[in-house]
Amino acid sequence: MDVALLIPMLGILMPVFIVWIVFHYDNKTKGEFHSTLQKLIETGQELSPELLESVPGYKGKKAGDKDDVRSGCIAMGAGVGIALLGKFGLGEDVVFGAGLLTLCIGLGLLSYGIYHNNKKGDHNNKKGDYLS
Repeated sequence: MDVALLIPMLGILMPVFIVWIVFHYDNKTKGEFHSTLQKLIETGQELSPELLESVPGYKGKKAGDKDDVRSGCIAMGAGVGIALLGKFGLGEDVVFGAGLLTLCIGLGLLSYGIYHNNKKGDHNNKKGDYLS
């Protein structure tokens, strides 16, 4: 086998391997949580929120609980960095365009996060008050 073929093969297989590792350990953690929870149910203990939080593998966040304002700011910063790299560092218009695209996606996330937080009407939330 030619050594030059290993680089594209590793480039294709590495993301698959990384995703497999993430899902493997996530499922392992969920399995441990559920087995511990099953043992607690079998012993007849009352499942209070404090007890559930002390069980290893407990994830307190909901699946939809994310901060769009923070994500938007991060994406905008990355977009500005990529755009500056493309314009002044590499001199490539394609990289500059990718940076502007990332910047616009971040701007969209930021504006949605501000709109969504203001629409809730809860200005005393943990995430902070945005433009209130």
